Amino acid sequence: MFSFLGSLLLLNFAIFQAFGNATSACNHSDVSMTLLDVATDMIAKAKLNLPICSSSSESFRSKPVDCEEVFRNGKTETGIYTIWPRNRVSEDRPLKVSCDMDTDGGGWTVFQRRGNFGRTKDYFFKDWASYKKGFGDIEKDFWLGNDNIFALTNQRLNSIRFDLKAVDGEERYALYDTFWIDDEDHMGFDGSPRQFEVLY
Repeated sequence: MFSFLGSLLLLNFAIFQAFGNATSACNHSDVSMTLLDVATDMIAKAKLNLPICSSSSESFRSKPVDCEEVFRNGKTETGIYTIWPRNRVSEDRPLKVSCDMDTDGGGWTVFQRRGNFGRTKDYFFKDWASYKKGFGDIEKDFWLGNDNIFALTNQRLNSIRFDLKAVDGEERYALYDTFWIDDEDHMGFDGSPRQFEVLY
């Protein structure tokens, strides 16, 4: 990484040097070609210093960071799995999550499930500390926890899908292409669904 940044700085220096040597008698297309040659040479040198990662490490991770990686590792049944989010909040601790491997191609990490599991109607009426930490039974109804969701959604770009089912059986979902939650000092919401559909 240091060599790559050094190359970028050197490229910047080489461009200033090329402009410094240009005179009014120079043909501007010659100067452009010289700059292009310098840039191409610098990029080629930078590529030599970049690490090469094997494709096997990308296709299989022994410690998946989310359900998408669990799915890519060949675990295609919906169920409870252990993941290791990589984030300053999670500190690489393992986290048990519910993975939906059936909906919309699979690989979805479930943040919340509500259903008829014998809980009181006000079971989800909790204080901030409960929502921050998470609560419930991962195999029944639960909230994964704001800190856990923060850790999951700040590793890379994520989509979110909300699946809703009414008492009468009508189902709907909304899909947002980009989703993350920020820390407690930056609360808010922005966005509109890319796809919204009624399912019967």
